[in-house]
Amino acid sequence: MTKPQTTAREIRKRFIGMLVLATLVMGTAIITVVGYQQVRQTQQSATRIMTGLKRSVIDNQPDWHWWRRYSAINTIYTYVRVTNHEDQTTQRYYSPFTREFLSLDRHQVLGTRAFAYTPEFGFTYYRQSYHRGNRLEIWLNLTPIIETLLTVVIVVLLVMAATILLGSAYVRVMARKITQPLASLNVAAQAQTQQHEKKMALPVPTQPVEVQELAESFNALLQTVNDHAVQERQFTSNAAHELRTPIAAILTHVQLLKRRAAEHPEIVPQSITFIGEESLRMKQLVDSLLTLSRADRAVLTMAPTDLAAVVQDVVVTERLLIKQPLTFQGTATLVMGNAESIAQILTALIDNAAKYSPETAPITVQISTTPTAHQVVVKDQGMGISDAHKAHIFERFYRVDAARTPAIAGTGLGLAIVAQLVKANQGTITVSDNQPRGSQFILSFPRQQALSEKISE
Repeated sequence: MTKPQTTAREIRKRFIGMLVLATLVMGTAIITVVGYQQVRQTQQSATRIMTGLKRSVIDNQPDWHWWRRYSAINTIYTYVRVTNHEDQTTQRYYSPFTREFLSLDRHQVLGTRAFAYTPEFGFTYYRQSYHRGNRLEIWLNLTPIIETLLTVVIVVLLVMAATILLGSAYVRVMARKITQPLASLNVAAQAQTQQHEKKMALPVPTQPVEVQELAESFNALLQTVNDHAVQERQFTSNAAHELRTPIAAILTHVQLLKRRAAEHPEIVPQSITFIGEESLRMKQLVDSLLTLSRADRAVLTMAPTDLAAVVQDVVVTERLLIKQPLTFQGTATLVMGNAESIAQILTALIDNAAKYSPETAPITVQISTTPTAHQVVVKDQGMGISDAHKAHIFERFYRVDAARTPAIAGTGLGLAIVAQLVKANQGTITVSDNQPRGSQFILSFPRQQALSEKISE
């Protein structure tokens, strides 16, 4: 299995590899360029020596003294042989040390005659030319050039080694410095995993920006987790409180029947009726909790839906169930949504409006269109909702104080279920004041350009 790599180690490995490669390429390029320049210089030196040698040949015989004295470059490392083929005889003239040089075996280098190696003399460069029937041959000793090139190679290798060592140390330090905020963030996050209560915010470094943004995102996530934990605890407390009331009432009447039913049979029907009502209330609460739980996990099948048709069906049904006058205004409007859940949303909104409105106050359901959304507005003329309560009415078990009366039944879960279903339909819901009194709930669905064109057809 591949060993897990830390970010610092990965940075070091990649940057050191790149540094080594760049250093090798640079060093090779320097050595190649210097070597090429040395070869060019050798060729130019050979050309100059050959030019001076041609000038020194007088009467087919070279003047070595004149050649050495007036040559453009130092000829101490040059060996010359001049061959003259005149009058059927061959005459050869040698510069100092040339006979000794030519007496030794030469070994060609790189498969060419130009470069050769001669024991005791080292590497040489060969060049020949003809002048007035004379063959001029020179062997230029490359020892000074090779020494210079070796010096350059050694210096380049030392610089390369120093660059790699210093660069590796620098990359190691920088990698540790760069990843330190991330490591600190990891340590803080691991410490938070041991916290079973409220999660504390992680430290936010100022640099680098990516780690700063990551820490801020983690803190936003932790805040969301903390908020959800608070909501869950509040939800559990409220559910237990709402269930405790009917259970306590039922137990009270059961105890009453056990003690008094035999002596006072007239209380039996009343107690049974009360037990039935409280059992029904408890059943409605449990059903609402189950509905809310399903809404939390719901993944709805979205399809083009005629909003007006859904609203019309709900209005027809609700007119038979509520006492208030119920009217509908709107035309065919196509939205992306789930028809069944949209009907459930509208039913809950109309029931909520009827619950908090006088029997003679009309309720209106209206479809309208804005440049960005299709809206269903449910308007009532009831008691209204203050601004302080508007921000909380979609929370679970939240009920306006004025609504906590026996005359107005409810569990405080209806609008929470509505909010979850609206979210599942990718819509939004808001509440505002109605004029002259009451409230209006605005359910919005994003406009679909293609669907709008389909309706226009």
